[in-house]
Amino acid sequence: MIRRVCSPVLQLLLLAFAACEPLADGQDFDREPAPIFRRSTLVPAPEQGPIPQLKVMAWNIKYGAGRIPFWFDCWGDRVQMSKAEVEANMAGLYKLINEVKPDILMTEEIEINSKRSAYVDMVRGILEHTDLNYATYAETWDSRYIASEGVGRINLGNAIFSRYPITRAERIRQQDRTDQDALTKTFYIKRAIGRAEIAVRSDRTVSAWVVHTEAYDNDGTKQSQIKQIHQLVKAETLPFVLGGDFNELPPTDRKSTRLNS
Repeated sequence: MIRRVCSPVLQLLLLAFAACEPLADGQDFDREPAPIFRRSTLVPAPEQGPIPQLKVMAWNIKYGAGRIPFWFDCWGDRVQMSKAEVEANMAGLYKLINEVKPDILMTEEIEINSKRSAYVDMVRGILEHTDLNYATYAETWDSRYIASEGVGRINLGNAIFSRYPITRAERIRQQDRTDQDALTKTFYIKRAIGRAEIAVRSDRTVSAWVVHTEAYDNDGTKQSQIKQIHQLVKAETLPFVLGGDFNELPPTDRKSTRLNS
């Protein structure tokens, strides 16, 4: 009798498919509601006059890594952080946010349940350590295990924070890259836009949009994503602010700026 033994990789795949949770969330949606979170104890927000004056801040927080040189960034070799490192870096973020005191904060590359950031919930962290009372999280990457360099579980996205109530929130899917093999595409980030409606007064609602477009494509995905953003905000009926990380530098950002003007 021939005895067949599954390879470790096959065993992992069989175990994953047998479990309730998929290996990676395919993000099969076009536009759907996003969760809204609230600070445990609300901080009174400034009263707004007839024409609301809002301070807005946008920040790619790099999953709380600060200047730690990761293997794919800053030419380093790090893959994971300790909880102490993440908390120290996040404390620096809280300090600057509290110095700026934004009414609306838009963050990119924020994580809530990732191995590389010691499973720290950064959305909850910002809510509890700043004067921002409400948040919404637009997940863009949810994989149980990333094999590359042993990265492990990833749950990353874009978030919008506000001193004022977020009354409605949604995430809007963006085009995926077409220049990747099927395996890479399965576990790769799925870009999404976050949108929140914010009641800055009882009779005045504004919208905030947070974006993080593609960085490494060779098939024009980023420009398609920017065009989609342009079309969406053109159709917006509320006063709005848009911010985030477009992954653009001069001179190529000029075309993006024209699209969004």
